Amino acid sequence: MSIKPNTRPGRLVISLTVSLIVLLAVMGLLQYAFGEGEVLVAKPAPPFVLKIAPGQTVKLTDFKNKALLVCFLATPDDNSQQQMKILNDLQKQYGETNLAVLGLALDQTRPEFVKAYAEREHLKYPLYLATYEIIKAFGGLTHIPTTFIIDKNQNIIQTYVGVTETNIFDDYLKAIAKQ
Repeated sequence: MSIKPNTRPGRLVISLTVSLIVLLAVMGLLQYAFGEGEVLVAKPAPPFVLKIAPGQTVKLTDFKNKALLVCFLATPDDNSQQQMKILNDLQKQYGETNLAVLGLALDQTRPEFVKAYAEREHLKYPLYLATYEIIKAFGGLTHIPTTFIIDKNQNIIQTYVGVTETNIFDDYLKAIAKQ
């Protein structure tokens, strides 16, 4: 009588294999959850030139060596109004030497209407009329408000759609200040 060797894997081998697969899956999920291994690559901000009045422009290069928040909004929109108040408070908190905020209104038709609105709302940052060219330069918009955070090296490091709270901006602005 010949005894054939058992070619089927034993229960121990199966258990160890399943345990290893589960362990690798959990490690992968933890790595994803805590951002380990995640590499964020900043993309250059578009080199925009915005005509604000005859003979006057605002350019990306005007904000060199400052953190810049560019916010596209609509003045009658509740979320945009909330975002404008948050940006106003940030401008007061960080001052003009460390932070520049640029508001771009999508709903207005004339620059004088935008200027009057900014004065009426006591905005501490400039609010200008958004143009098709600048919207296109930033890659288009899907919702308002949309805010782009641009670092001192003029790279877009984050984009937020919707109302973004002060504490979120604070974290980025502190990191930019260390650049």
